[in-house]
Amino acid sequence: MKKCLLIVDDDIESVMVLQQRLAASQRLVVGGHATSVEKAWQMLQTARPDVVLLGGIRDTERGVLSQQFRLAYPHLSFIAACSTQELVWEPFFRNLGIWVIAKPVLADQLEALAMMTPGGAGGESVIVQTQKPVQPAITELPLQPATALPLRATPKHLITVYGPKGGVGKTFISRELAIFFSMQKQEGQSLRVLAVDFNLDLGTFATALNLPRTPNIFTWVQDMDVQLQEVVKRHGRDPNTVRLEEWQDYVSALPLSPQDISKYIVRHNESGLDVLTSPRDIRHSFEIKDYHLYLILETLKHSDYDVILIDTAPDTTDATIQALFFAEQVVMVGNPVVDSIENIQRLLKLLREAEYPEERIQMCMNRLQRKEMFTLDEIRAYFQLHPSRRIYSIPDDAEVKKSINSGIPVMLHPGRSAAKEAIETLGRALLPIDAGMEKQPKQAKAKERSSLFRWLWS
Repeated sequence: MKKCLLIVDDDIESVMVLQQRLAASQRLVVGGHATSVEKAWQMLQTARPDVVLLGGIRDTERGVLSQQFRLAYPHLSFIAACSTQELVWEPFFRNLGIWVIAKPVLADQLEALAMMTPGGAGGESVIVQTQKPVQPAITELPLQPATALPLRATPKHLITVYGPKGGVGKTFISRELAIFFSMQKQEGQSLRVLAVDFNLDLGTFATALNLPRTPNIFTWVQDMDVQLQEVVKRHGRDPNTVRLEEWQDYVSALPLSPQDISKYIVRHNESGLDVLTSPRDIRHSFEIKDYHLYLILETLKHSDYDVILIDTAPDTTDATIQALFFAEQVVMVGNPVVDSIENIQRLLKLLREAEYPEERIQMCMNRLQRKEMFTLDEIRAYFQLHPSRRIYSIPDDAEVKKSINSGIPVMLHPGRSAAKEAIETLGRALLPIDAGMEKQPKQAKAKERSSLFRWLWS
């Protein structure tokens, strides 16, 4: 029996050519063509395809859309048709369980992949007749994407702080920006701010604020898994027999609510900042899957927070990539030294090839001294930025080291300092705030520590 193919692409001419070539196919029949995101969601429910070909739709982020489709319809087979520039994201698509082919798409390619996917309406496998029987369809699971949660009426600011090299002060910048935003007001109302530590194995955001590491992201993941097991049991299956890839079939059934977030955050009392910390035990990070991260981000996006700031790891893991796609604005942090500058330039090249919106990115050079080997103008030219693009700089202030070692943010220090003023400048560039309106934080008190190791491990 032929499999039903849904094509999602706004390139009408290319799709017409492909449809003509598939007219004589023995394995595929085109069941629909969607040229917009709204039409695609509608046809996923009405056409009930077996295979979905994901082309491109203007003004739509391929990564986010692919994640949403894959999560909402995990039982379908997805194929991403990528241009030469988009092929740099092939590992990301494959990590989502999506086949990747290069454009122009050939009918023979689709037929070959159709042979490697589960059967059509008959439910039989084309290749292996001896494989395990397919489990009954999960009819009770909702087929709506996670974004079906109601959005808040007030605008939300989603910011990711990233640096492609360790030790550049990324967590310091994240901490200071989060504290700065928590002290601000917008339209006369105090901002609700959440900082998220997405450096899952070696994150230190909680340590940087002298906060406990429990509850944390892994606490949330554990609760998700408990709910997942309940869903599996309701469908007559033993959770111990469910394979790793099968768990995604049940993810969209989780009744996650933005109101549940409060159970997993810790509060920084001096500033009122809420923090979702990374796991304390490195081994816990191994149990956090990509669908956990996606559900967490989607729930946060629909929460009551005005500002959500994510501190990431200096890598290109799935958590970091999802945080970059999640963000409306990205702060790219580096130091004015060769290896840091080179890594940023390499990443910018990758993002440009993937057509990532460069206007989202704000460049920040941390620990800038009066006399550096490279000037900001030279760095701007090396990054191939327009001369009008500003590179924000944070000076190598003596107060910064004291702040890092004490766990008391520079933004909570009384008086003025060069680093404090630079953070405020960057913060105002990221988020327009009411002039002259700032909450007064509680006076932070430095704590005496008899031993650094006793403090770290107590």
